[in-house]
Amino acid sequence: MFFGIDFGDLRHHFLQWPAAARLGLLFVVLCAFGGSYYSLYYGEARAEVTRLQGRSLALQREIANVRVIAGNLAEFQREVEALEREFVEALAQLPNRKQFEDLLQDITTASKKVGVQIRSIERAPEVSRDFYAEVPFRLELEGSYHGLAMFFERLARLPRIVNMGTLKIRTLDDSGAGTTLRVEGQATTYRFLESAPEGEKG
Repeated sequence: MFFGIDFGDLRHHFLQWPAAARLGLLFVVLCAFGGSYYSLYYGEARAEVTRLQGRSLALQREIANVRVIAGNLAEFQREVEALEREFVEALAQLPNRKQFEDLLQDITTASKKVGVQIRSIERAPEVSRDFYAEVPFRLELEGSYHGLAMFFERLARLPRIVNMGTLKIRTLDDSGAGTTLRVEGQATTYRFLESAPEGEKG
């Protein structure tokens, strides 16, 4: 007897029930236990398994992405290095304020080597663009046809960009010693715009 309940007596009465009634009661008891188990344990476990499966798939995708990036890392580094070299080369073609004076010196040196005289170089106002400025300047040159051709060839080979505009050419001397030409026109080079206080730009 437990808590006033005589389980022997209950068992005796239970065994006297028809077989169908006993099976029905047993089925109800099993369903009750099964439902309680599902609610308390299986349902929560199933939800946790579903959550972990989703997390596992997400981690697998992240690992796959990391592997792809790691596999291409060397190629990315080579591309970055190549872009950095191109950027340095581009900056070399866009002189800053100090380097513009060096460019004028290069032009003067090139003219002397081919026997061309620079009568004047007059710098015009700059025209600012996004990250560079156009730096126009007027040139007056004198020399032979061959000397001037060699001068412009040397100008084109300079590491910095120098674009020649429309040129006005006239003959100064056409004696037996050769023809001397005068060339007048505007050339344009380009300057990299550095970060500077407003008063120092221009």
